Amino acid sequence: MNRREFLTLSGAAVVALSLAGCGGGSYAPPAPAAPTQKELDLLKALNRTLEAHWTELGDPSKIRALSYSQDASDFARDFVSPCVQADKAEVKMTPEQNAAFENEMQERLAALRKKYGAEAALDEGVIGCNYVLGHPTLHDYNMELTIPYELNGPDFKDTFIKMLHKMDMETRDLGIYCPTVAGKDYIVIVPLSDRRLH
Repeated sequence: MNRREFLTLSGAAVVALSLAGCGGGSYAPPAPAAPTQKELDLLKALNRTLEAHWTELGDPSKIRALSYSQDASDFARDFVSPCVQADKAEVKMTPEQNAAFENEMQERLAALRKKYGAEAALDEGVIGCNYVLGHPTLHDYNMELTIPYELNGPDFKDTFIKMLHKMDMETRDLGIYCPTVAGKDYIVIVPLSDRRLH
C-alpha cells in the first residue's frame, strides 16, 4: 500500500468512526415502532366488541377481525406528536407551527391515500384527537387528546361507536397508538380502508 492509499483509507475510517460516534447512522429512516401490549390489548378488545355488536344486531356476516396496521399507526403517532412532545394532553400551536404541521400531515395523508387506492383511506381527523386537517378554525390551532385509555365500560363503548362510524366495508386494519402523556394513557385510532386490487 502506498502513502496515498494509506491516507485515503485512514481518512475514510476516521469519517466512519466520527459518524458512528455522533449518531451519523441516524440518517437512515428510523425503524417503525412495534405495537405495545396496551395497543394489542386495545385491538383485541375492539375486535371482541365488534363481534358482539354484529351478533347482537343479528348480522354476523359483517363480523370481521381487524388487524393492526403499521402505516396507519405511524400516521396516528405522527398526528398527535405535538401533544406527546410537549407532554401535555392539550397544546396550542402558533400559526407557523400549525402551517408546518398541516403541510407535513397532508403530504403523509396523500401518500397513504395513493398507496391504498382510496380518497377515503384515512380520515383527515383521527379518533381520540380534536384536530381536523384543513380546518384550523374548528380548533383554533389547538390539539387535544380526548379519549383516556380503557378497555370496557360506557366510555370504551363510545370509543367503539366512533370507530364504527368511521369504518366502511373496506376497513380491515386499524392504526392504534396509545401514548402516555402527563402520566395518563390515551387512545388514538385511525381506521384504514384498502381499496387496492388484490
